[in-house]
Amino acid sequence: MKLTDKRFWIAWPVLLLLVIVSCIAEGWSEDIALLGAAYALSLLSTWLCHKAKPKAAFVNLIVMIAYNAILSYNLVFNSQYGAGLTWWFFALLLNTIHSIGLMIFVLLSTQKRNL
Repeated sequence: MKLTDKRFWIAWPVLLLLVIVSCIAEGWSEDIALLGAAYALSLLSTWLCHKAKPKAAFVNLIVMIAYNAILSYNLVFNSQYGAGLTWWFFALLLNTIHSIGLMIFVLLSTQKRNL
């Protein structure tokens, strides 16, 4: 096991815990279920990237933790007067775009390796 593997498997549950706390703190609704699906897609995409490119997966995971911590904090604590919709939308949009981009990166890098 490489050193980056240990770091990745320490950081991955940190993002998982951040996601769980963010979803539980808001209470259960359809909006939070949609956000939870985007978070699950993020976790899945980093795991798949880790299979192909461990260092790239670790860097992307750290970036995801950083912006999800900021967005989750604002979603939970600064969501009065309609601002919660903005934080929810940014979290949903950033996680979805980042995850799809990461999956495209993994597909391209594995196809490049097979050629």
